[in-house]
Amino acid sequence: MTPSKTLLFAVGVVAALSMAGCTNTRQGVSVLSVGKTVIDSRRAKGQTKKEIPDSVVQREIRRALSSSDGPFALMQIEGTGSVAVLRVIETNGPYRTWSAWGTSERRSVSTRGGVITSTRGLGTDLMSSSVNGLLGMLSRRQDGIERQVLRHLDGENQIAETEAYCAFTPDGRQTYEGGALRLAVTRVDVFCKTDTDTFNNYYLVSDSGRIVEARTWLGEGLGYFTLSHLR
Repeated sequence: MTPSKTLLFAVGVVAALSMAGCTNTRQGVSVLSVGKTVIDSRRAKGQTKKEIPDSVVQREIRRALSSSDGPFALMQIEGTGSVAVLRVIETNGPYRTWSAWGTSERRSVSTRGGVITSTRGLGTDLMSSSVNGLLGMLSRRQDGIERQVLRHLDGENQIAETEAYCAFTPDGRQTYEGGALRLAVTRVDVFCKTDTDTFNNYYLVSDSGRIVEARTWLGEGLGYFTLSHLR
């Protein structure tokens, strides 16, 4: 996903949270939600992901923004190609909990400062994560190395920690366009290494320090999520 007009990519307006909770695998069911209409589409093994015109995505974003003055975001789950317009359902101090707009769905993601810190009801949930150092590095938009910890439940229902050391590299300036937002941002690329794996995140940070888009690896069972703010 790019921060330009192609941000509103044509992979469909999808009830991603509903779909992700139905399976722990990255294949099978794609539950497409346009507004409150749910279409159950099963893809044959090896078939390419169904694409829906960009105009449909933008239409649903406009509908969401016109329905409320509150915050909205667009979320993509890369492993499934699922996309959902999210709205805030709860605020607790610096944390916001988001769920699919236009539905009563309670599967959710929580964020702090624009970064996903936990998920609920999505299968292999991210129970919590340590992001203080990450947020500090992003606010300064400088080179550096910071530790990050992701926590999941293991097979015995015990918390298992994944520790990663992440190198931050600010990139060039660019323009972010999404929903009601049009901002100058700095892209910060983050390369992380654990004991057994590596992953690459990126963050788009405004001049005021707001993270307006974040592509974040949430663990082996969830993969990459991209959260793009719309207001």
